[in-house]
Amino acid sequence: MKTLTLPPPLPPVSSPDVGSGNALQLPPMFHHPAMPPPPGLLHILMSAEKCQETTARLLFMAVRWVRCLAPFQTLSKHDQLLLLQESWKELFLLHLAQWSVPWDLSALLGCPQARERLPTDLHTATEIKTIQEIMCRFRQISPDGSECGCMKAILLFTPETAGLCDVQPVEMLQDQAQCILGDYVRTRYPRQPTRFGRLLLLVPSLRAIRSITVELLFFKETIGEIPITQLLGDMYYMEKCASNP
Repeated sequence: MKTLTLPPPLPPVSSPDVGSGNALQLPPMFHHPAMPPPPGLLHILMSAEKCQETTARLLFMAVRWVRCLAPFQTLSKHDQLLLLQESWKELFLLHLAQWSVPWDLSALLGCPQARERLPTDLHTATEIKTIQEIMCRFRQISPDGSECGCMKAILLFTPETAGLCDVQPVEMLQDQAQCILGDYVRTRYPRQPTRFGRLLLLVPSLRAIRSITVELLFFKETIGEIPITQLLGDMYYMEKCASNP
């Protein structure tokens, strides 16, 4: 089975590099803008058109990142799709947090335009607060591309996912990703002894958000009544066909 290997400490920002060997590098997926957007743009990011365009691209990037993981391709098709459907909202929120590091989007997530898409119950309000806290903590830690790649792998390879055909390789890959992250953080950031723990604490926070909340907040105008799990399967296999004509 293919294994995960840690990328160089400061890899260039580029498309995923999937070699022919057994090693897989996890580079960052996109450039962060050098400067924050103009104030006027910040205030319209949560408008229907702009928000849906941005979030659709981030979701597509998350699916493409998954498809480019060589060890992921060694799993059965059933398990691949199941893991993607189970972890999509965590991967999307992590991509959103990574993309928005230069900016503070927490206030925009609580703006009236965003609230209009959601029910008014206490549970949903708590989830919005949790998403805001995740974005804030992510900006404070500012994980580099290698750390983000390992965290995505930890979230993707979830052996507790119900219905998996083969749990053992998923568990092994998650353990590898967690060990790689720990070794990398201790080597790269020796003066930040709590950094590894702070990164791992983001995982349960991401998982605490319901999929329906993410769908309504970021994709309501895009997908309508179509289940996002169905779209994920279409996106994943369409991307595979496009890369392997």
